[in-house]
Amino acid sequence: MSRKIDRRLLRVNLSTGDVRQEVIAEKDIEMYYGGRLMGNIYMYRELAPGIDPLSPENKLFFSTGALTGTSTPGHGRYIVHCKSPLTGLWNGALAGGYFGPELRKTGYDMLIIEGKADRPVYLVVTDDSVKIKDAGFLWGLDTLDTQEQVKEDLHDQSYRVACIGPAGENKVCYAGIVSERRIAGRAGAGAVMGSKNLKAIAVKGTKVVEVADPEAFKDALKLAFGDLSSKPDMLNGFRLYGTTSAMPVFNENGITPWRNWLDGKSDRAVNIHMHTWRDKYVKKDVRCSNPCPLMCSKIVVADEGRHAGVMTEGPDYETLYSLGTCCDVDDPAAVFEADALCDRFGLDTMSTGLSISFAMECFEKGILTAIDTGGDEIYFGRGDLLPKLIRNIAYTQGFGAFLALGTKKMSEQLGQGTESFAMHCKGLEIGGYDPRGAKSLALIYSVSSRGGCHKSAGAANGQALTEIATGKKRFSNEGKANITFEARRKRMLVDSGVLCSFPGGAYSLETILELFRTSAGYQWSMEELMQMAERGCHIERAFNVREGVLRDRDILPKRLLEESPSSGSTVGSTVELEELLDDYYQMSNWDIKTGIPDLDRLRELGLPEIAKDMEAYANQ
Repeated sequence: MSRKIDRRLLRVNLSTGDVRQEVIAEKDIEMYYGGRLMGNIYMYRELAPGIDPLSPENKLFFSTGALTGTSTPGHGRYIVHCKSPLTGLWNGALAGGYFGPELRKTGYDMLIIEGKADRPVYLVVTDDSVKIKDAGFLWGLDTLDTQEQVKEDLHDQSYRVACIGPAGENKVCYAGIVSERRIAGRAGAGAVMGSKNLKAIAVKGTKVVEVADPEAFKDALKLAFGDLSSKPDMLNGFRLYGTTSAMPVFNENGITPWRNWLDGKSDRAVNIHMHTWRDKYVKKDVRCSNPCPLMCSKIVVADEGRHAGVMTEGPDYETLYSLGTCCDVDDPAAVFEADALCDRFGLDTMSTGLSISFAMECFEKGILTAIDTGGDEIYFGRGDLLPKLIRNIAYTQGFGAFLALGTKKMSEQLGQGTESFAMHCKGLEIGGYDPRGAKSLALIYSVSSRGGCHKSAGAANGQALTEIATGKKRFSNEGKANITFEARRKRMLVDSGVLCSFPGGAYSLETILELFRTSAGYQWSMEELMQMAERGCHIERAFNVREGVLRDRDILPKRLLEESPSSGSTVGSTVELEELLDDYYQMSNWDIKTGIPDLDRLRELGLPEIAKDMEAYANQ
């Protein structure tokens, strides 16, 4: 029998010490479900346009979904929203592991952090209490030591902890929030946490996570497991090679960028593919939470050489790209060490790697010299320099303080045409899939709410594989807007679960609908489910419109628009973005000239206040 379950949020003001519990309105659950969608509407309502992302006026919204903490494969995720200090725009950063499920066990679906503490503090949340504790003894520790010290301070190893490292403390604009060895990394949520003097959040709950209709939910789970079992190639690929399983295919087809996107392929790629080094370095296949049959995470250890003793969980595809291929580094052990340091310091590996690769190209072009870099010759391939550069970024020391700005701000300071190869969109460094080899990917980056994200406006890995299978059609613009439009709507739902994108991406929309219905207790139709997804896309767009984003900001680096890769099957290909944007805007109900969401459509979706806001911008 189905019943609606009360869902609550916890609001903590660090400036005043006030703590308040709130019941989430039933109407909000019906319209936004949870996770990304719920965080979107709270963020839009509560953050005034134009605030400084590192000011007390910014907030952190830690959101779970009605599937978090259940027995759904891929449920172990949370999403944290804030205004990004890297881009000044919308940000929703995801992380896996056990922090999200543990938060739900305390009885809260969302945690909202406001204000700023007058000294370093950490937060302890349990079933029946909330404490703001002194964190002076934690300040300066890396993320792994912080988690252990928090548990020791609480005399309880069962707490789950999300924290920042030195990068967040120093407000590096692409610092992330780490729980276990997993990071909500993109666009600087860790810097926002550091700006609030909040070092860590420890959660421990004993409550049972309930669903609205337990018997019907079991049937929905059968659909989910059936969807996964119907894709044995995906299951086997992830179990063996994690997110890197398609990397050889991407390299062969010119999708994985090398040397700051100068090349689309390298003959040395075999050195960095997990297919080559799995037997040597992978010690254990692990899952980020139970249950999940993918076991896509890998514990790797370098046993010999100058990296002997280095251990990390990963690296995933994006890290092998950003700190490996983009820097022209093909030594996997060098990437292991760089990945481990980024986790410890609390840095997004993607922005870190691309900031370094941008500097490498500037150095080779003579725009930067050894005088600028503190004596280091930062050529492509200098994997030996990665540890030093990463440490200096985290502590904003020496040349690291410049790298900590990110590619957009670095380019703005340097000038000299560097904007053409500063590989970002709206200030966020671009994910590792080249749209010159699969044209729908151009839209994923250009219309993404948080900038050059390879996920939030679609699913770059899946779309790239789908396009490769079409042969030469992958170089055509025809039909590509529809691919990204549909992928973005599904991703909005997956992130609102909150589900991992890999099992979540394998679920059919019918399965997602049944999981949503039976977990939350609302009998949504498929049409209403897709309206929910569209609602989330419009809210994010409207948030960014308030921050000055119109069509002229939906752009890509000139390298993608005007330069062809120098190697690989994509030689001769560039991106024709304007045609793609026209098609995408029409499908999305966005004004084709401005990119502002259609006012009538906003009203139809139950967003009259946002329509009123957008009308003011449309009339400017």
